[in-house]
Amino acid sequence: MNREPPPAGIVAAAEQEYHAMRDTLAGLLPTVRTLLAANFTEVQTVTDVWLTLVSQDRRAAAMLGATAIVQLAKGPQPGGRMASEPGS
Repeated sequence: MNREPPPAGIVAAAEQEYHAMRDTLAGLLPTVRTLLAANFTEVQTVTDVWLTLVSQDRRAAAMLGATAIVQLAKGPQPGGRMASEPGS
């Protein structure tokens, strides 16, 4: 993949939001874990989170999604697969 980094001005603007969204994400994780522990299926849990996000400001929801993807990508990847990949 050959991509250029985003413009510095956009990165600077996103940085503050990113730190806030990491806190928001950390606050949502216990709720999601509670749903999963309450025997919600993975798809039911995704649907519940999605319904929450679509009722929020689109820009904030997109930033939260981007933050979650980056945090997930930074995490350990045992075997190089995600739990939701076929065959896992």
